[in-house]
Amino acid sequence: MTSSNILLVDNCSSDVENVKNAFSEIGIKSTLHLAQNDAEAWLMLQGENKISPIPKIILIDINEESVNGIKLLSKIRIHPALKSILVFVITRTDNEVNKAAALNLNIAGYMHKPFESTNTTDFFSILNDYWNIIEFSSEKK
Repeated sequence: MTSSNILLVDNCSSDVENVKNAFSEIGIKSTLHLAQNDAEAWLMLQGENKISPIPKIILIDINEESVNGIKLLSKIRIHPALKSILVFVITRTDNEVNKAAALNLNIAGYMHKPFESTNTTDFFSILNDYWNIIEFSSEKK
C-alpha cells in the first residue's frame, strides 16, 4: 500500500504511542490519524474537517471506555463512501457480544493487542505486509 491514510480509534495513550512507534520503526509510509472515541472518528470521516483522502484502513478498539465501536462500525457500513474501508478491531479485552457484532459488520479482522511494545512492532509488521499485498480501489474520494 502506497502512502495513504489510516485512522486509529483508541483512547489508551500507551497503546497509541506503541502503534506510533511501531509505524515509525517499520517505516510505514501511511499517515496515522488519531481519534479518541467514535464521535471524534466520525467527524474525521464525515465532519467539516474530514480526512482527505478517506482512510483505506481503520484500526479500532471497540471495547475501550467511551468508544462505541459497534455504533461507529454500523455507520461506516451503511455510508456509501465509507463502507469499503478495511476495519480491523484490535482489542485487549474479550467481549463475545462485541466480537460477534463486529464480525457481522464485515470487519477485516478481530485481533488481540500485543501487550509489549516489542510485540507491537512484530504485530504491525505482519499487518503491513498484508496491507501491501492486497488491492485497494484507485478511486479518489
